[in-house]
Amino acid sequence: MRLIFIGNEEECLGFALGGAETFRVDGESEFIERMEALLGEQDAGVIMVADRFFGRYSERFSKKMQKRAVPAVVFVPSFDGRHSETDIKGYLSGVLGIRL
Repeated sequence: MRLIFIGNEEECLGFALGGAETFRVDGESEFIERMEALLGEQDAGVIMVADRFFGRYSERFSKKMQKRAVPAVVFVPSFDGRHSETDIKGYLSGVLGIRL
């Protein structure tokens, strides 16, 4: 099973260093194309997506994914922190349980 991240160039760099396979997308149309391709692949286990694409995902893919357990789609805060209630530093602090 593959661990995959979809986001911009800077975000992809960080997740690639962590061992995830990354795909850089620059806009919503590229995101839709990439998600359609990845959702059709049998070995995709977890797809992590920058949260700026949450609206587009929920419009297009959420009903389809409700009937499937794999791949799991997880949204992570973007580096700029404008798309969620917390920035990436706050998110990681909560996940790791340490103060950064």
